[in-house]
Amino acid sequence: MGRLPSNKYAAVCAAGHCEVYVQAGAGVRVRRGDRWQVYCPADAPREGGAAAVQPADAGTDGFAANRFAGPCMECSVQVGAGSGVLVPDDNGKRAVQCPVCQAVAFRCERWDDSDQFGTNPWITDAVPPGCAATISLRILALNRECWKCKASTVCVVGLYPSRPARTDRWARWVDEDTRAWVKPLLAGAQLEGIAESIKPRWSSTVNGRYLSNGGQRCDALQGDFPVEEEASDLVREDGVDALDTLLSAQVPAPVWQRVVHGERGSGSSLLM
Repeated sequence: MGRLPSNKYAAVCAAGHCEVYVQAGAGVRVRRGDRWQVYCPADAPREGGAAAVQPADAGTDGFAANRFAGPCMECSVQVGAGSGVLVPDDNGKRAVQCPVCQAVAFRCERWDDSDQFGTNPWITDAVPPGCAATISLRILALNRECWKCKASTVCVVGLYPSRPARTDRWARWVDEDTRAWVKPLLAGAQLEGIAESIKPRWSSTVNGRYLSNGGQRCDALQGDFPVEEEASDLVREDGVDALDTLLSAQVPAPVWQRVVHGERGSGSSLLM
């Protein structure tokens, strides 16, 4: 048997005692009966064993090693040549997918009620080699009439990459967790009035307090449901540019990827 080829897939190591997630380009792939299985470097079968191996240049179910630099098709984080994979998009063209989005997609396809991936977070603070550590995001706002005092008020409603991939078309809704880290960015950009209007308020709709948008004049709660509905209507009609851009800020890539995918791959609401 020849030397085991590099693995072009992403998968959990096939060794029964191992739960390591193997990125594409790491480990080896080995023929076991009628299936190809991926092993991490520590548990890879040694040369001379009985397993047959797939040729190194064989097909990979539409995935291919990425030789180009470009934004990830899902999160728009910049990916260098040699990192991530090329994946067919909805139009049949190939686009770059970063290792983080690749791992989340793999887990979502194989997740079940037993949650075989354990309790560890799906997205860590570690940035994969060859990927940008930060991304420039537009913080989007909706200027609307306050329901209480009728004055014009600014609500922070969305996030969108300053340089999106052609496949990344929609802004993400700003939820309570996201407002927590957006607020100091606004304050640091001398938008203190808007930053101070984001604070915990009681909502009879949700029967609790949450970090919310508020009127800049009367401080009345601007509820998530009507604000998101109004913002989504504008985006559907005229695109992301129908909303105001308060500022563009550099944000750690893992922070943004948690907005895109959620902590467990659930994803965030889209303004569409």
